[in-house]
Amino acid sequence: MRLKVWTFCAFNLFQKNNRKRDEIMNDEKKIADVYIRVSTLDQAREGFSLPEQKEKLIEFCKSKGYEIHAIYADEGISAKDDKRPAYQQMINDIKNGTVNVIVALKLDRLTRSVYDVEKLMKLLEKYGCDLDCKDDDSNTLTSTGRMCIRLTTAFSQNEIERCSERTKFGMVGAIKAGHIPNRTPIGFKRIDKKLVPDELTKDIVIRMYDLYLEGKSYQDIANIYNQEEILGRTNWLDSTIQKIMTNELYKGDFVHGKRTKHPQYYEDVVEPIVSKEKWNACQYQTKRNARHYERTATYLFTNKLKCSVCGNFLGGKATTKRKSGKKYYYYKCEKCRTNYKEDTIRDGLLLQLYDLIRKDNLINKYYTPFIKHKQEDITKDYKTELKGLEKQEERIKCAYLNGVVKMNEFDNELKSIRYKIDNINKKIKEIKQCENFNFTTNDLLILEDTETIDTFVNPDIFLTNILNLTNASREEMKRIIGTYIDNIEVNKVGDKIELLNIEYRKSFLTDLVNYHNNYGVPYNFNIFSDEKGFKIPMNHEGKTSFEAKEYFNKLQEVVSKNSLKLNYYETEADSKLKDISFEPNGDYEQILRLIVLSDTKNYNDKTLRLGVITLDLESALYSRLNRKEQPNKLCYI
Repeated sequence: MRLKVWTFCAFNLFQKNNRKRDEIMNDEKKIADVYIRVSTLDQAREGFSLPEQKEKLIEFCKSKGYEIHAIYADEGISAKDDKRPAYQQMINDIKNGTVNVIVALKLDRLTRSVYDVEKLMKLLEKYGCDLDCKDDDSNTLTSTGRMCIRLTTAFSQNEIERCSERTKFGMVGAIKAGHIPNRTPIGFKRIDKKLVPDELTKDIVIRMYDLYLEGKSYQDIANIYNQEEILGRTNWLDSTIQKIMTNELYKGDFVHGKRTKHPQYYEDVVEPIVSKEKWNACQYQTKRNARHYERTATYLFTNKLKCSVCGNFLGGKATTKRKSGKKYYYYKCEKCRTNYKEDTIRDGLLLQLYDLIRKDNLINKYYTPFIKHKQEDITKDYKTELKGLEKQEERIKCAYLNGVVKMNEFDNELKSIRYKIDNINKKIKEIKQCENFNFTTNDLLILEDTETIDTFVNPDIFLTNILNLTNASREEMKRIIGTYIDNIEVNKVGDKIELLNIEYRKSFLTDLVNYHNNYGVPYNFNIFSDEKGFKIPMNHEGKTSFEAKEYFNKLQEVVSKNSLKLNYYETEADSKLKDISFEPNGDYEQILRLIVLSDTKNYNDKTLRLGVITLDLESALYSRLNRKEQPNKLCYI
């Protein structure tokens, strides 16, 4: 009981001392800085607008007898930021002894952070300055006010943390729904706040990735875009290209807080502009380039040749003959001390490159129109967008005539708009050209097979194409190699150079797979060679025996116009196609195509039943000898 009485007496004594201190402090003349702040429109709606705060606090100062020294206002700035301009001016007044009281509507107008409140309290105590808040009883003039400061700050801090959690949760949901914060990057546009690929500018981005995989540097790409004035711009920088090339958004992903200690990675949040394989291939290429400081168009196989013994990439070197001045290029494995002639590797690769170029041309000439024909008609969307751009053009012209924008701004904006208008008109024209495109997948196969047959009927054309490829400039050859080939595993036995394994660009293969999966385009790129090195395409998706024979008959009908004869056989082979044998009808036949037969009893994981289409080479020779005119290509369409 005595302890309780003593505690009660001690508390009364403490209150008397505080009241005495408060009375002494209140007798001093008060010169005040008034601080007002608003961060959002919502606070303005709730009565926290700057004019309202100012009016209330002036009346409050009059009622308290405070002389106002200055009114400081921060607009649109969060309380979490203590680097606010007006707030810092107020702090300087405290330090200079200009004022001895700070007046605010509520404590949260000054700060919401417990740490910053403690910091402010220590500063006020150090310089003998008080704090007086009108609406929440937070002040340093009374003991109750000081207690209110601690309580209010704790609640404010808790609200900040809860708000932060709600914001983060909401942001995660928004990001996953495709609502990406920050500026809209080139190649995208916003529809209902969601990022979607922009049909007018996405090709600009795709081309960047393709050029980089061809061996162009960031600076090379920037130079090309400046020369062509892409989007009406002549200020493309290598740093701009690099940012685009390393932005995960272009493969459909997003990294929030990329430059923070704890970035958050979100996969597949927007429709990608380039495939993940192509994006990753570019990052891989960048890492490989970093290991080779000299990046030059001189060497055809920079970062392409891999030693089969140690797995290291080969470095290039060149020697020049004094008399002729001709340069000879070599590649060397530093670990194994083995040299390889560039000419020998290139010559061994020519037929592969020719076949790749032929396949790519087929894709661009026939497969792409085939796909566009299958897609929904988007001409209406393009026409709507065209009207919008034409209105933009009129608005920018009016703005220039009225002196709202300067000449250089007007010129750049007008070029960008006209670039997009030209692009739309081009796409509408392409769509119209595809309207009567009624090809089937079999038609595409026949196109490919007739081109193959043409190399036997008209070898002059084939040899001319190979010769043109042989005589291509070093820059063009480097571009071709960079487009299709990732790396080549080489080996040397005596003087003989062997190309053991050729890895194609995954991005190129992925496009073919996507075409096949999404649009039914024939996928027969996994080709193998016969004993003569001739490339034989194969239909891996399979046909029934009836469908295979039906296809053969249609192909025979096409080539019979040129007196050519085809044969069809069925045989079995292992899944790796190491042993294919059948009894041909003629003495000289060339395999044109293998077709997996999917309806046979023997069809399983280890054994394949194959349909084999061959060309009778005697008929090809007869056709060649009996033609009276200059060689013409076989024509299917």
